[in-house]
Amino acid sequence: MKKLMSMIVMCLCTLMGMQAQTIKSGSKWWDGMVLYTATVDEFGVVKMHGVWAHPGHFLFQLSPVEGGAHPYCLSADAPDAGLPVRGKLGWDVDYIRQEGMNFLAIRKPNGDICHTLVLTPDNIENCTAQEKYAEAQPVGDIITGMLLNTTYLGRFTKPQLRLMRNEILARHGWRFQSQDLKDHFAAQPWYRPVDDNKSIKLSVIEQANLQLIKSEEAVPEKDRIDASRFDSLPLVTDAKPGDFPGGLDDDGRGPDEVDGEEVYIVENEDQFFDNLRPGRIVYIPDNVHLNLSRYLEDDSHFKKRPGRRWSEDATAIIAKEPLVVSEGVFDGRQLTLVNFSDLIIKGGKNASIEVDPRYAFCFNLVNCDHVQLLNLTIGHTEGGSCSGGVIGVKGGRQNQANDCDLYGCGTYGLDLDGTTDFSLMNTNIHDCTYGIMQLRSSMAIRFNKCDFFNNREFSLIEGVGVEGLSFIDCRFFANYGDAPLFSLDNEFYMSGCEIYHPTENLGTIDMADQSGPKNFFSENPLDTNIKPRGIGPK
Repeated sequence: MKKLMSMIVMCLCTLMGMQAQTIKSGSKWWDGMVLYTATVDEFGVVKMHGVWAHPGHFLFQLSPVEGGAHPYCLSADAPDAGLPVRGKLGWDVDYIRQEGMNFLAIRKPNGDICHTLVLTPDNIENCTAQEKYAEAQPVGDIITGMLLNTTYLGRFTKPQLRLMRNEILARHGWRFQSQDLKDHFAAQPWYRPVDDNKSIKLSVIEQANLQLIKSEEAVPEKDRIDASRFDSLPLVTDAKPGDFPGGLDDDGRGPDEVDGEEVYIVENEDQFFDNLRPGRIVYIPDNVHLNLSRYLEDDSHFKKRPGRRWSEDATAIIAKEPLVVSEGVFDGRQLTLVNFSDLIIKGGKNASIEVDPRYAFCFNLVNCDHVQLLNLTIGHTEGGSCSGGVIGVKGGRQNQANDCDLYGCGTYGLDLDGTTDFSLMNTNIHDCTYGIMQLRSSMAIRFNKCDFFNNREFSLIEGVGVEGLSFIDCRFFANYGDAPLFSLDNEFYMSGCEIYHPTENLGTIDMADQSGPKNFFSENPLDTNIKPRGIGPK
């Protein structure tokens, strides 16, 4: 077993290290408590200067490693220099960019990650706010979808850490040998054990979190960060070390007919991109899940290929022909369609599309007309801030999304800029980090039978220069009650809607024309009268 574990760790290190990048001077890195800014000298040596929410400064150094499996190692400009991060001088450091993630991973000699720092554009205040938000979320929602850090883990006892580590595996159906783990996870309604543990593949985030938690369990209590602060979790004691899986999962054909329509059926990311053409119906079958990020990150799919572009700014492209663009954002790439028309992307039962980068749109349309997204679940793998969202539309006209579920953690469910005649029908927008939508200089924007819930934290519906905005038979509930629901500079129409939001934070509701069927208002966002009504994907 020890030999097998050693081989797994080596595989993980190799696979993750292959994506290493060079740290840029001026880039900022957050480790859960300290925000570091990198300064790179002419020899490639990186000095990390850190600040945190209280007075005090931190400093550590990384030296480049020529020809090694890892691009950096922990170093010092003085023999007695202390390290404010977990690790010892000489330990390997990777810069990992995979599946939309950009982070530094300090590794112990056995290859396990013991400290993480995430690339960020934020200042110390925003980083601290994001950390506090993460601490307030259910642990089960965090451990498989967000890169952890030692500050977050300092809130938990070691028995709780063991339980967290094994839940990452349990979420994939791992079969446990320890009886206490068997009993605990058998009691969870979501647990479905697999036939063979070797079939389980973990994402980059899950692998990093698993290793980080394992490393945290080995840290002496005196060296842990504020371990006395933790939320209540069920404790598991007298446990034996668990096993760990390894490895990473790293395909235009002619039309078919579905429900009498001629469609192009796509079952993976390659087929999806190959069939993006104006005038087509692209159909994603039942229970097919597409993650666009891996495809978008590979420049060979876009450079020197007809109808495709690799760009850092799709709005700067001067072209009349339709283009499929992999567009650069802060922490990865996003899909941007330019000059498309009459494209329908339609999902079967439980069909979904997802992206990894926090600052990317899942779909971004630039100067597109008559594009429809139908019966799809669309969202992000991890929460973001500053920019990005689920659907972005710039220019164009008569685009729509019907029977969809748009979820965060994009900053906004919708970002519309300079577009005309956009409609959203029978669709949910929920769990977005900044608000429901952001609208600018647009006209004839219609929402019909939509539910907006669990969104936060600034003005939830923000609009400047928008004419012909209407909400019909929509519901607003369980959103952040301290944020204004409406922040608009022009009149809008609202008819037959249900608004569960404190009156004092309705914002510019006085600009609403309510001459149609009566709207219902409740002071309580969590009113128990709110019942599911079956909108969204079928």
